[in-house]
Amino acid sequence: WYGTTNYSVRAMMVLPLLAQRAVLSLTTFPTVTGWYQVAGITLATTVSAGLVAAGTGFVDPMRDWDPPTNPLKPLSALVFPSLFEEVLWRGALLPHPSAIITSGSKSLLVLLPWACGVLVVHVLMHPVAAVTIWPRGRAVFGDARFLVLATLVLGGATASYIVSGGSAWAAALTHGIPVALWRDCFG
Repeated sequence: WYGTTNYSVRAMMVLPLLAQRAVLSLTTFPTVTGWYQVAGITLATTVSAGLVAAGTGFVDPMRDWDPPTNPLKPLSALVFPSLFEEVLWRGALLPHPSAIITSGSKSLLVLLPWACGVLVVHVLMHPVAAVTIWPRGRAVFGDARFLVLATLVLGGATASYIVSGGSAWAAALTHGIPVALWRDCFG
């Protein structure tokens, strides 16, 4: 691996691992206790993000409230961006918690530095996306208040991923509910 200078060979070695992790995150479901923990994290994340959004003026709850006419529209936030991003950023890029436990590690603490690094890169990809592939998001994704909110929400998604045993579905729930509220109910 280290002696290989052919980067395409290295990529071919890494891509199956990332795909395997992504599939594992989609086939992992929390226990009942795990779902309770995810619900608590989701509630705390959503309330915290809401308070920060209102407190910083990013959202004016009274003026901006505009629920969608199609009540199913918020469900789309659970698929894109939430599930899509969680499979990539948590599922593929983080070691699955079960792999850490079975490898003989006594603690999930070995996962935390890597998870924090992935979180920072994920948050910073928003302004990069705004100036490259999604220019209509430039005003929002470049706003420092949004980046604080993204850190809260994606941090909560990371916590849900870990406590759920590596479920992208749990992380997508924690990610999706605040996104649906902000995008679909507060414009």
